[in-house]
Amino acid sequence: MHRSIRHFLSVVFDRLDSHSARGWLERAVVAGAVGGFLVHLAAIGVARLFPDLPQTAFKGLDESPLHAVYTPFSVILFYEVVLLVFALAASHTGEIAKQYQIVSLIVVRRVFKDIGGFNELENWLAEPAAVRAVLIDMAGAVLMFVFVTAFTWLRHATPTTPIRRDLEGFIQLKKSVGVLLLGVLVVLAALNLGSWLGLVGHLPAVLAPPPTDVDLFFFPRFFEFMIFTDVFLLIVSLAYYDRYEYVFRNAGFVISTVLLRVSLSTPKPYDLVLSLTAMLYGLAVLGVFACYKAIESRSVDRQEGRE
Repeated sequence: MHRSIRHFLSVVFDRLDSHSARGWLERAVVAGAVGGFLVHLAAIGVARLFPDLPQTAFKGLDESPLHAVYTPFSVILFYEVVLLVFALAASHTGEIAKQYQIVSLIVVRRVFKDIGGFNELENWLAEPAAVRAVLIDMAGAVLMFVFVTAFTWLRHATPTTPIRRDLEGFIQLKKSVGVLLLGVLVVLAALNLGSWLGLVGHLPAVLAPPPTDVDLFFFPRFFEFMIFTDVFLLIVSLAYYDRYEYVFRNAGFVISTVLLRVSLSTPKPYDLVLSLTAMLYGLAVLGVFACYKAIESRSVDRQEGRE
């Protein structure tokens, strides 16, 4: 029974991850980002041109045009989360790299949001606390970019060892989990959007009420699901990757994901410290894993040479 369900979900995943489906999704993301940007700009323009409109019409709307960049970045981030789910079935290290990319883009989006929050952009030096926050986020985003680049390079430079076990069942399982995660993603995104629009008043206790800052609703919850997903796949992978280096690497990646989740609910600037620590830890784990595989590969070559 469970095998038929796993096979069905795997087929659904393959269709969603097909070239045609990816192309449709990319076009939808571009249209959504452009449309959201223009609508946000238009709303800001109306609020500035007609300040006498009822306050409820544009409640909470920041009137800085730079703040409109926040909307397309939100659409792009949603797309990156979808790609994270697809990366789950392809490669564990690829999934972790995508997590790092998402967190770095969250920080970049926050920079635009904070810049748009200046009372007077011409006199931005008059707000030293806001300037300091923006500069810290900018520096943190660049460091994250460096860590993501180093992680990606290490991921491709690490020697690969062929697994002599049939991985088809494990791949199907990861695809099935990916389909379930996509469902969770859609539900969380819908609740997040409904909360932002004021359409969702009381959420189920398992999701908790939406916080004042909508940013801290979607991504922390989704990363919690990612933690349990990674732990589940770590346990199942022991039947396929029972070697010490793989167990340690995957466990280290779970620790990195936990730190990322905690950072999303930590006040500034400590959230950046936690995020960078999580990425640095993941990078260190992958670096040691690469060294281990390189030593193992040389040892195998020497043994074959003696034979």
